[in-house]
Amino acid sequence: MITIIYYIHLMLGLLIQIFVFKTKTFYEDDHRQNKQIKGSAIIIANHRSFLDGLVIVFRFFFKKLHFITTDWYKYRLKIFKFVIREAGGIFVDNEGNSFDFLKESKRVIAKGRSIMIFPEGGFKHTYEPSKFSAGYIMLAIKTGAKIIPIVNNFNYGLFKRVHLMVGNSIDLSSYTNADLTRTKLNEINEEIYNKYLMLFYKLKKKKAEGFLFKYEFIAPKLGDVVRINAGSYYHYGVYLNANEVIQFGYAVNGAGENVLVNSVSLKEFCGSKIPEVRIVKKRFARKTEDIEKYAKSCLGQGRYSMINNNCFDFANRVTLKI
Repeated sequence: MITIIYYIHLMLGLLIQIFVFKTKTFYEDDHRQNKQIKGSAIIIANHRSFLDGLVIVFRFFFKKLHFITTDWYKYRLKIFKFVIREAGGIFVDNEGNSFDFLKESKRVIAKGRSIMIFPEGGFKHTYEPSKFSAGYIMLAIKTGAKIIPIVNNFNYGLFKRVHLMVGNSIDLSSYTNADLTRTKLNEINEEIYNKYLMLFYKLKKKKAEGFLFKYEFIAPKLGDVVRINAGSYYHYGVYLNANEVIQFGYAVNGAGENVLVNSVSLKEFCGSKIPEVRIVKKRFARKTEDIEKYAKSCLGQGRYSMINNNCFDFANRVTLKI
């Protein structure tokens, strides 16, 4: 009965998949990963709207997915709560008076099914994934399920296409019998969160690879990407005004330097060189006020990677609709 109701829900939402999602999936490692989930797993994903869970459910159509949800439904009609439960919902008591959800989660995992969790909490309208709550880690350790991270770019719409990045599974079985302190739990959470951000950056890089850019020696304006020739490569930054160019690192980074996003004047950015300005069609670029907010929100950010998170990737992520 439960399975029948679950797939009735999916069939009713099939038009959303066809017209709103049109999902394309990338993988962290195509050679290691199976395109379907085998056995039980805890899926963690970023969160922005009620559609976020549905797009993942459709991606793994033949694998029934459960999801953790807060028990605000108890204030609604009982039939409404029944439908949510039959569709795969596992309720968490908002007031923290009951831990029945752990018992229910263990039961679901024991059947070889998977659970979807949004560790950011509620809907997060941030430029990049917010910090995770660590509850999913304890659930993975107590159930023995692997963790599968999935990044969503939320590109919903009739003439748009959603892109997912599925990461390699994370095994925490070595902690099964460990006496975890809060400090250690936070360390594990931070490590997984950092891995998740790298997946996020990799997805954005994949999207940016479809663009062809042209550069000209013209005066930059707010929101433009500027670059200078640093010898064997170019160094990129986001121009806000003559006193603020947001860049990831410098044209030349010292050995062992902790590379961070920082702000310099255009003169400091260029040195003795003349900057080139990127020319991009307006429909592909973020709004200038959005670019400014995004760029400034990244100040002090690290996690530099030559492969997926360098100065070029940073400039693309901040300025393009990717």
